[in-house]
Amino acid sequence: MMTKTSDRKHLLTFPIARWWTGRSATIDFQKNNLAALSVGNGQKRPIPFLLPCEINFLKVYKNADRPVLVKLMKSVALLLVCIALFVPGAELSAATVEYDLTIARQEVNFTGQPIEAMTINGQLPGPTLRFTEGDHAVIRVHNQMDVETSIHWHGILLPNAMDGVPFVTQPPIAPGQTFIYEFDLRQSGTYWYHSHTMLQEQRGLFGALVIAPKDEGAFDRLRDHVVVLSDWTDEEANSVLHTLKRGSEWYSLRKGSGQSVLGAARLGMLGAYFSRELQRMPPMDLSDVYYERFLLNGAPQQSLAAKPGEKIRLRIIDGSASTFFYLQFAGGPMQIIAADGLPVQPFDENRLLIGVAETYDAIVTMPVDGSYEFRATAHDGSGQASLWIGSGPRYAAPDIPHPNLYANMGGISLKRLFALTPGGSMGMPGNEVSAGKFDQPGMNGMGGMNGMKEMDHGAMAKEAGKMDHAGMASGPDMEHAGHARDEMEQETIPKNAATNGHTAPGMVSHEQLAEPKSTWLGLLVEDVSSKAPLVADGMNRQRPWPPYDKLRALQPTAFDPHKPVRKIRLTLDGDMERYVWFLNNKPLSEADHIEIKRGEVVRFIMINRTMMHHPMHLHGHFFRVINSQGEYAPLKHTVNVAPMSTTVIEFLADEFGDWFFHCHLLYHMMSGMARVLHYQDFAPDPATAAVRQRLYHDPFHRYGQMDVLSQMAQGVLVYSNTRHIFSAEWQAGWQGVDDVEWEVTPAYDYYLNRFAGVFAGVDLEGTGDRFEKHEGIFGLRYLLPLNITSRVWVDTAGEFQFAVGKHLELAPRLAVFSEAEYDTKEHWEIRVGTSYMMTKHFSLIGQWHSRFGWGGGLRWLF
Repeated sequence: MMTKTSDRKHLLTFPIARWWTGRSATIDFQKNNLAALSVGNGQKRPIPFLLPCEINFLKVYKNADRPVLVKLMKSVALLLVCIALFVPGAELSAATVEYDLTIARQEVNFTGQPIEAMTINGQLPGPTLRFTEGDHAVIRVHNQMDVETSIHWHGILLPNAMDGVPFVTQPPIAPGQTFIYEFDLRQSGTYWYHSHTMLQEQRGLFGALVIAPKDEGAFDRLRDHVVVLSDWTDEEANSVLHTLKRGSEWYSLRKGSGQSVLGAARLGMLGAYFSRELQRMPPMDLSDVYYERFLLNGAPQQSLAAKPGEKIRLRIIDGSASTFFYLQFAGGPMQIIAADGLPVQPFDENRLLIGVAETYDAIVTMPVDGSYEFRATAHDGSGQASLWIGSGPRYAAPDIPHPNLYANMGGISLKRLFALTPGGSMGMPGNEVSAGKFDQPGMNGMGGMNGMKEMDHGAMAKEAGKMDHAGMASGPDMEHAGHARDEMEQETIPKNAATNGHTAPGMVSHEQLAEPKSTWLGLLVEDVSSKAPLVADGMNRQRPWPPYDKLRALQPTAFDPHKPVRKIRLTLDGDMERYVWFLNNKPLSEADHIEIKRGEVVRFIMINRTMMHHPMHLHGHFFRVINSQGEYAPLKHTVNVAPMSTTVIEFLADEFGDWFFHCHLLYHMMSGMARVLHYQDFAPDPATAAVRQRLYHDPFHRYGQMDVLSQMAQGVLVYSNTRHIFSAEWQAGWQGVDDVEWEVTPAYDYYLNRFAGVFAGVDLEGTGDRFEKHEGIFGLRYLLPLNITSRVWVDTAGEFQFAVGKHLELAPRLAVFSEAEYDTKEHWEIRVGTSYMMTKHFSLIGQWHSRFGWGGGLRWLF
């Protein structure tokens, strides 16, 4: 609910005010006896500049009778003229704009299954909040849930205490409580707001925020339409995080992005597949989570009335938890006029990749007749959402090829093959990072994509201010993102909404673009190789990366060269298997803040040593994205750091406070990829300081696996957080032996990195109800080339054990595994088997064990 301030005590209206402002106005005496000017549309602005004598003069009106008022009219007129002379018109036209936002749980149904979501004022997304630059915003957030919450104003410049990040700028809003956010709006453009508490953003707590400029330009006179993109899963967000922590290919299967030996062979890319295995890299994907629906303003499809030839300004916000979207319009190219709320030199784009938490303003021009699709396609190709603009025959946007996930980056080298650390295996070892070898924007380490080596990323310009951004080459093949205009027009053939791969109206299609002739008896139906057509992501104009190199500010953004510069190098690291994400190889829970000093220029050099895209967001600031535009480099609040690339940003440290800096992929942020940016000498308020330590809490997660077969049983239970892993492995066999033989190994592991960990524990063995061995153990786990796991330990009896294991997907659901263990006392123990994944939690399994023989059964993941 929006309100304008109207709590008036004593009001006087003067004709001269109408002459001065063009509308009726009043002098408003507040409770504190200060005056405010109120204009006829209900807006009100304080008059803080009145001298004490002038305030006393105005107080006379408060108690004066009518004759006195008539006699003093000339003095009042003189006062108002003085106000007109000394107060800017923008100040006088500003308003205190108030909203009430009520956060509550509410049932929604996007998939045919009623699910409890979190809503704002009963809406998902929340209501669009509209202001004018210079307004004073007062937003009361009422928490009617049974859990804590918060609201962050994404991209808004405001006082630190109003930023809305629990434990950083405020305590969380407790159940049943209200928090009032209050700040002046110093900017204009397209922004958004969302919860910054736990995983609530995934369940619906987000909405748009639009600020009109105080000085209207040509683009501002166009009709605008807000487009909020989001992703939706019926699964509880905590369950999603648990699945990611546990390690599972289930989401890849649901999306049809599985990778396997047979799939690689089918595409003739076995070399690329085993090159990735040799480099000890997990299978690549563009999104970690499977989503049942992608939504545009809370619906899979919507319609918007428009006139032929009309220009419409789309305010596009990627408010998703973890999905990038390709944006395209069937009626022709989009004219991009703003990025992250700020104007840029307009340019045309046919296909644009928007990162999570970014915003773009795009103007679309309606053709003569018809309904034209504005389509947002998930980056991984798993679904889409549409806005049909206009009326008449429907013209669909062109389909986008699926990503060829087998075309992993880079070629193998002996140096990388035998690197001791994950960074070294990716071609970016720590010593070379520290020496500044990867400080320039562009692709690093890998030297291009396998099968795409004609793309010369080494040719990128290397001087700051003249560099191509990571993932954007300047050659003619990359000049336009997506099809050229004539290609686009050829593809916009009129279609009914029920065709073109769509499901029934209002539903999002998860179908592939073209069915291949065979899926090898169904084994590869969920494999990338079954998608068609396929192109390498970011290496082809049909699947471009964000258009950062085309973004050019309207005014120079370069800083005073005499200001001191603080250079901060940040590596972006992670482990998909354990789902932990780091900055400089540390999670938020164990990291110091990033300290800066007011007045200096701060330069972040972000070096991505992972195969994932990371949209990095800095609260409370706009930063320059160093690209080929030199001193006209664009200002943004969120920037994507592409896989195996460096992105450089810089900003002026002039927003005193503690500010959050993090990856805006929700599950990455919650798994450690975040920091606090701290200004020297800043101290948070006592209430926030009292709860600050909760920010660094590193929760433990429980998961496990149990195999029950005809000849034996085996399993593992795990209780872990980022570094600390408590586990218990066990097996018991009864086939081919006189009595049940069992072994249990409880252990504590300390996680060092994706390759290595050290552990200590106890090895317990017995037969039936008898203990036969109980020795302490101390050892090391290490990941070898080809993703072969290894383990070595020494026990307190002086015995030595060494084990290696390998898991290999023959098809997305069909895998083979093996493990060989050598013990100086009992010698060799070997197991070989195969598994077939039936559901998220259950698989069929068959296994041969060197002591207990052949058997089959069921595997349970929990």
